[in-house]
Amino acid sequence: MNTLHKYITSIGFLLASFCGFSQQQNLPLTREFNLINNKAFNEFNASTHTSFQPIIQSQIRATDGLSWLSESEKEYYLTYVSKEEKKPKKFFGWLNQSLFYQNFLVVDTGNFYLTVDPTINLEFGEDNQDETFIKQQIFTNTRGALIKGNIGKKFSFQTAFYESQSFLPNYLDEFVGSTGVMPGQGRVKQFKKTGFDYAYSSGYISYSPSKHFNFQLGNDKHFIGDGYRSLLLSDLSTNYPYLKATVLFAKDKLQYTKLHADLTNLERREDGSVPEPLFKRKSMSLHYLNWLTTKWLNIGVFESTVWQTEDSTGTLPFNLLQLNPVPFVNTLTTGFNNLNHSIVGVNTKIKLPFKTVLYNQLMYDGASKYGYQAGFTFYGLKILTLQAEYNHVEPFTYSSFGYLQNYSHYNQPLAHPLGANFNEIIGIINYKYKRLFAQVKVNVANYTTIGNSIFLSEKDLELFFKNTSWQIIIEDNSTQLTILQAHLGFLINPKNNLSFLVGVNHRTYETNNFIDKTDYVYLSIQTNLRNLYTDF
Repeated sequence: MNTLHKYITSIGFLLASFCGFSQQQNLPLTREFNLINNKAFNEFNASTHTSFQPIIQSQIRATDGLSWLSESEKEYYLTYVSKEEKKPKKFFGWLNQSLFYQNFLVVDTGNFYLTVDPTINLEFGEDNQDETFIKQQIFTNTRGALIKGNIGKKFSFQTAFYESQSFLPNYLDEFVGSTGVMPGQGRVKQFKKTGFDYAYSSGYISYSPSKHFNFQLGNDKHFIGDGYRSLLLSDLSTNYPYLKATVLFAKDKLQYTKLHADLTNLERREDGSVPEPLFKRKSMSLHYLNWLTTKWLNIGVFESTVWQTEDSTGTLPFNLLQLNPVPFVNTLTTGFNNLNHSIVGVNTKIKLPFKTVLYNQLMYDGASKYGYQAGFTFYGLKILTLQAEYNHVEPFTYSSFGYLQNYSHYNQPLAHPLGANFNEIIGIINYKYKRLFAQVKVNVANYTTIGNSIFLSEKDLELFFKNTSWQIIIEDNSTQLTILQAHLGFLINPKNNLSFLVGVNHRTYETNNFIDKTDYVYLSIQTNLRNLYTDF
């Protein structure tokens, strides 16, 4: 754990001893948890900026969508922020409220508000396609805590930690073994013979001097877009230390976000005097400007630059352009193929009157390296949400001239889990009735080996292009991936998303006449406040 990470987490725990609750917290970055909220935010007349997530509570328009919500839906609308709780008079009344209706521990003195919730994920399952001699046992045991609160109305904080041990399905076991990281959760160490032990923590402090400005210092992740995937910035990889400023202006029609993040390549520095050399690092500065042009059209422009912070001689001098607040100045200065690696893009959302949202992303990485996304979400049925999405990225996109400057963090992409050179179609159906919910999701993708990895440098790519048979190699290494994930669940407590689930993960991987199948069936009880992706 790096020093800034430890510092931020320590601040969270220190503040937890004397802070309380306000509107400067973030909504949890969890797609399924936020479906009811998104129905409200995507109403035709709603005016909340949704494309840079997590969404800051103080920047949510309180009237967005409330008029069409039923009484049962209002129970869950922004339940993460609601302070309405019953006051039980006896111990068993308190226990009932804490388990099924409110946060486990609440301290409220008016200007001081604090909540504490345990976090768990107890998951047990079996892969019916595992034909190895000693069948892999599969389970996850996660324990942790979530603490959130504020001082007054302008200052909020949140901190969370998780400790886990897992035995994984074979395809995830191979991924963790090759990368050294649990998807979205950081580095692992061996647990017993075939399992993994890993920890995960997050935290931030949030301050709004006025309703138009918010500043955050934290260790967490972000997502840009209105779809299931993002080709600009996703919450796929693990947390990173960050400093973020968000500004609303032009009667709140414009939202500008400046994000600076500290990223890590899991490659050790040269041996020095310390017993364990540190990992090589890089930094990222990001600009995103979102414009609510009309009631039905939102347009966002994006720029991200990954900066070289060290080379073989050691740490490089700080580049003042990392502090530049003006979009696209960095790209004009650095270009696309230098060691300081820039990516630009556009995100659009069109809200149709019949409760349908069309969304699109375009990203450009220089030369012939680009990607695009197109999709729609239909909210018109009271208990159902339907979503379909297509993603395409050209070969070698997100890679860089220097292999350390690719668009990644902790051995995972910062955008799409398939890297580059792929086509993907996604279909999702979500059902929700009171506390009962279900999801069915299908991913169909194809990609090729050459041009797929973002971790190859431009120098490596030149060698591929010099080979006149490279196109034949690409065609010979075509891979087809089909994933069906479904679960049925019951929401135990809407305050912390404590849920019971039964689910299945069916995966077919086919390449060069080789077929690998996973048919994982599981039971789980979990506080699901994070997006963790296993569909790759």
